[in-house]
Amino acid sequence: MIDLLSVVAAADLSFLQQPPVATVFILLLTAAINLVMTLASRRTMNLDEYRRMMEEANYAQRELMAAMRSGNQRRISRAQKRQQEISQLQLKSSGDRMKISIFFIIPLFLLWPILRNLFGNNIIAYVPFDAPLLGATLGMFNWYFLCSLATNIIFQRVLGLTFEIEPREIEE
Repeated sequence: MIDLLSVVAAADLSFLQQPPVATVFILLLTAAINLVMTLASRRTMNLDEYRRMMEEANYAQRELMAAMRSGNQRRISRAQKRQQEISQLQLKSSGDRMKISIFFIIPLFLLWPILRNLFGNNIIAYVPFDAPLLGATLGMFNWYFLCSLATNIIFQRVLGLTFEIEPREIEE
């Protein structure tokens, strides 16, 4: 193992520092990290319970809005109480998901200095337009951030961690 690390440390990785190799490398690295994190989330959470809670939260929010439109104080109070109960369940669920994220943050903290040393302030990707807040050229951090958002959305959707919520009739 130490031999492998010394070979990697001694290797000339300068070919990774310029687009398009750097662009693809960061994309693949980000995709791998997000895939592992999404798979870990999927394995540790009860998807049926999570889906039911999300549906209940959606229903409770719609119920509260309908109650406020009606002006019925008793109905508003009941809906607010239900909303608070759902919020407590969501907080617990978010805490469970954060535990997985914290587990993966430690290796990322070790990876960032290595990537920063490898890529420095080099341009990693070019954007075909002048993107707001980003510009037309992207460094490692901005490109990693965009790749992370994109791959995370795709993997969560493919692995069933995001879903459409069917609206339910609000009881009057």
